[in-house]
Amino acid sequence: MGTYHFHGNVNGPGNYGDHGVINIGRAEDDAARVLRLAAELARWLTDRDAGPERIDAAHTLRGELEEAGREQRAPEPGLVRRSLETITVGLGAGSAGLALAQQISALIGG
Repeated sequence: MGTYHFHGNVNGPGNYGDHGVINIGRAEDDAARVLRLAAELARWLTDRDAGPERIDAAHTLRGELEEAGREQRAPEPGLVRRSLETITVGLGAGSAGLALAQQISALIGG
């Protein structure tokens, strides 16, 4: 039986192992992800006829996130918190809307 001896760098250009990072496509940053989730939440609420106050809160939230991104500042925490509270009051546990709101809150740090 023969043996094969590899004398090269096993962590070389293949970028394998625990310290290798492989990105396929462009990675989405947190700001872009929050905007995408806010848009998805607004669509979800609209599709379910959630009521005008919830839909307005979702659009207000999305608008604040977009404006904060353009101005390169953090979103206003009070407005974000009030919007998310208005949206989530009465949403069923485990609903997609509640999950989206929780993801937004976690990404913003609320």
